[in-house]
Amino acid sequence: MKKVFAVLLIFLFLSSCSIQTFKKNKINTDNILYSCIGDFDGDSRFDTIYLKKEDNTIKIVLKSKRTTKTQDIKLNIDNFYCSVEDINDDKCDDFIINSIEDNVENIYIFTFKDAIKEILSPNIIRDQINLIRKGSIYTVSFGDYKKQINSNEELNLKLLYSETEYTEHGKAIITEGVLVNKNNEPRYTISITYKIKSLGSATQVKCDIFHLEPYKVPPK
Repeated sequence: MKKVFAVLLIFLFLSSCSIQTFKKNKINTDNILYSCIGDFDGDSRFDTIYLKKEDNTIKIVLKSKRTTKTQDIKLNIDNFYCSVEDINDDKCDDFIINSIEDNVENIYIFTFKDAIKEILSPNIIRDQINLIRKGSIYTVSFGDYKKQINSNEELNLKLLYSETEYTEHGKAIITEGVLVNKNNEPRYTISITYKIKSLGSATQVKCDIFHLEPYKVPPK
């Protein structure tokens, strides 16, 4: 009887205590905008990517068996879509975001092998494309590609869209834009097809520039 009473007291004591439990890499599921799986860190196990909104901040979160990594990003959440593929051929999945911003389709590519790293973005693309003017001669360069065009107008580069595409060169990025004058009138189109190296730098595959004839209003 004493043994039964002692067991009952222990049971009542444990029931009145709150025993803390721990969950590894817990993710709050509130405000998740997007999620997907893939082998992002190259350990042959599935990881999970989340896009989360916290207040006015968008976060990209990688949850793996070993760790959870988080980084703030800028993204127009009103119009975007995501995909997963190994775009730089390093045997790890990459996370790709396409977002419409100011009527331009932008692309953002992230890798996760060692840390969360943005290897492609509109700013990175603009840094790769050089437009240099000397007098009436403009030199457009991207990687090893260079082409000169002749114009007396002041021209600036305006990107229109970037997207991934399968080409004769394999998986690649296509970026298209226009050279516009000070009145925002297009004068040349630029189309660049390039691949992303494993370290994130772009290597040019193909680049075309076409002159656009000024639009003339037909006579009535």
